[in-house]
Amino acid sequence: MDKNQLVLYERFLTILRELTETAHSIARAEEEKAVALSLKRHDLLDGFMKKEQAYILTLRGLDQHRVRLAKSLGWESLTFVQILEKVEPVQKEYLKILFHDLEQELRTLQQSKEVAERMMNVRVYELLAAIERQAGIPYDRERKVDFEGFPHTNLCDRYG
Repeated sequence: MDKNQLVLYERFLTILRELTETAHSIARAEEEKAVALSLKRHDLLDGFMKKEQAYILTLRGLDQHRVRLAKSLGWESLTFVQILEKVEPVQKEYLKILFHDLEQELRTLQQSKEVAERMMNVRVYELLAAIERQAGIPYDRERKVDFEGFPHTNLCDRYG
């Protein structure tokens, strides 16, 4: 590698580390959101959403930078496995570690996101059920509306 390529390579490594750290931060925010939801601390959600938005913007910027660096290094549209095949053995081992760490954090992020989404769905369901109880909407045991007991809802289905 010439000096210019080495500088680009070092920047690429830095971007991979920053991507990993950002994915880790987003995963932690998702976990905190899930905990807040489980504790019915809905007042904290706005803060989590703002934090996540900032992290996601950072993640997108870093990934765009990674793509540009990969292109400059001649790795455009290559997978991580294909990149590992193109680098020298010493670089390969370090890149393998960085790719593995990034992959692990992205997997953790996906799991954290799924847990937070499930908690959010539970809370939305509870909120809707409370609103429906307040409105007096009758349900049978399978949670289907009893239209006979609530005749004005029949109007809603006439134009469907």
